[in-house]
Amino acid sequence: MVRVLRPTTLDEALAVLRDADEDTKVVAGGTALMLMMRAGLLFPDTLVSLEDIPGLDYITIDEHRVRLGGLTTLRTMERSRELAAVLPTLTQALPLVANHRVRNRATIGGNLCEADYASDPPSILVTLDCQVRLRSTRGDRLVPLPDFLVDYYETTIEHDELAVEVIIPRPAAGTRTHYVKYVSRTSEDRPCVGVAASLQVVDGTCRAVNVQVAGATSTPFSVPQALADCVGQAPTDDLWAHVAHAFETEIDPIEDVRGSSAYRRQVTGRLVKRTLRGLTQNHPNGATRL
Repeated sequence: MVRVLRPTTLDEALAVLRDADEDTKVVAGGTALMLMMRAGLLFPDTLVSLEDIPGLDYITIDEHRVRLGGLTTLRTMERSRELAAVLPTLTQALPLVANHRVRNRATIGGNLCEADYASDPPSILVTLDCQVRLRSTRGDRLVPLPDFLVDYYETTIEHDELAVEVIIPRPAAGTRTHYVKYVSRTSEDRPCVGVAASLQVVDGTCRAVNVQVAGATSTPFSVPQALADCVGQAPTDDLWAHVAHAFETEIDPIEDVRGSSAYRRQVTGRLVKRTLRGLTQNHPNGATRL
């Protein structure tokens, strides 16, 4: 029998986790954890539900950053006009995640802590320089999302910590973003390959470029050197072909029912070029499913 604890304050939850062992699991929306338990992949003896804790489901936007409470649901984010005005690619990608029932329960903190390689939000958030605020009875620490996600379903969070906040800087002036999600099986919503990209062009040259690939490797995949080569250059098709070739050459994709490794490698190169060309041609910020 699994024991379920329901703390009613954040401090109470942190105290419970401080005294718990590593077999204790935290439940936010529960959309992933319950599936893993039913499949026999996890056998927790204690669950700590965050459902009764107030004050962790918010969207706060100021002139410098966006702050999302860890218990903010994907559906709330998806429907926020204020968030859409600042981060349109993120909000337009959320309807591509699962279905209404899942998004009404799934939280942004839980989504990142699950570290699902085929989840859409993490790759987008990496291109937006997202950080995760972790809290325990020992205090807070801010972790850049690329450092937070370390492997398949594995993060740097300690067993006594909670992801209480997601922090995203407001994109700099002239920055365009897009996410392209390619689904190879019509019965699923999970990507075979997804490409998130951001591009800042100033005076006709690239000031900053970030591209992250989802669904093909254990964590969002990028080629930093190829992106660094873009800085100071004009955003041309030849430049994007160079970047796409680097991604196609260097990625080592998984192989599963959604596509072979070789297939994913080819799709990655083509989607990277397509996404970057779209940003150059002033396509609207947003998300596209193919």
